[in-house]
Amino acid sequence: MKHRGLLVAVLVLLGVALLAGVFLATFQRRDVVEPVPPSGMAQTNPFFALEQVLRNVGEPAASLTTLDPGQAPLQPGDTVLVGADAGRIDAETAARLASWVRRGGHLLLVPDAGARAPVFAALDLLDPRPGGFGCNRLGDEKMAASLCGLRFRLKPAVVQTVDAAIGDAGDGYLFARSAVGRGHVSLLASLAPLERLQLKQVEAQRFAWRLLAPNRGRGQIYLVYALDGQPFLKLLATQGWPALLALALLLAAWMAMRGARFGPLMPAPAPHRRALLEHVQAAGEFLYRRDGGRSLHQLACQAVLARLRRRDPACARLNGEALYGRLAERSGLAAAQVVQAFQSPANAQAFRASLITLARLRSRP
Repeated sequence: MKHRGLLVAVLVLLGVALLAGVFLATFQRRDVVEPVPPSGMAQTNPFFALEQVLRNVGEPAASLTTLDPGQAPLQPGDTVLVGADAGRIDAETAARLASWVRRGGHLLLVPDAGARAPVFAALDLLDPRPGGFGCNRLGDEKMAASLCGLRFRLKPAVVQTVDAAIGDAGDGYLFARSAVGRGHVSLLASLAPLERLQLKQVEAQRFAWRLLAPNRGRGQIYLVYALDGQPFLKLLATQGWPALLALALLLAAWMAMRGARFGPLMPAPAPHRRALLEHVQAAGEFLYRRDGGRSLHQLACQAVLARLRRRDPACARLNGEALYGRLAERSGLAAAQVVQAFQSPANAQAFRASLITLARLRSRP
């Protein structure tokens, strides 16, 4: 038995050693890179990669969602790339940008908002005639990055100041850079070559480097990837006043409906009878709340029957349908109405109807 147990232990050890040897012989250690979807700023900011590249090469760059002077104090030599809808730039900001460009700034825009947008009206560069869709490869390779979008046209006087362009005055431009005062304005059909993974391509990197050439190394680069709207209170005061008026009317109507009524709904009783009436009313309300008016109804029925037996002693022998028929005959009311009056009321409406009928029965001679 002892030798058999030792043999089993040796066989187990040999099996474990064999498996370990096979694992070590076939195992190969590798570093695997798994691409993951962007998150945080890389997901919301399409120019995040461009900002990081510019910072790595020593260019001061910042991503913004506003053109407010407090966050973007523009100076001559700065560069502003507006990747949001340029039509959202208000007239005041547009005038400030145009003045800054003429003092030496470099502004990059996509003219998809049209020539009537405040910023393009202030710069006075665009011809309102529309252009067709176009696409231009930025490199010689087959899979090179491309600049695609709707072509735009420039005014004839502006065409003479263009120093770099993709396209021509006849068919329209996909990219055009024009001198404005001591600064420059670059118009592009699309900023896609500068966004996210597009910058992995060498042609896109060279294109971005040429775009930023006029003021590169002279000042701050602002990458505006979104434009915040007007402050909520200002927007509400200028455009939301119809909604405010409607809400005020609804609030006034609700307050009028829920507010306390001033003064009685019915004429006040005579002064010498007022205390007695209030006492009777309070006693009746108390009895009604206690059992839903059943005790008051029973008392009213008993009063009618007692008066009937005094006036017509022959009715003392009658009960049920015969009694109700006699009452209907004496009062001139329908027998069904009399029967309903003597039944226990189910609700306040039935209670009032029964008391009215009983009062009519009691008032008959």
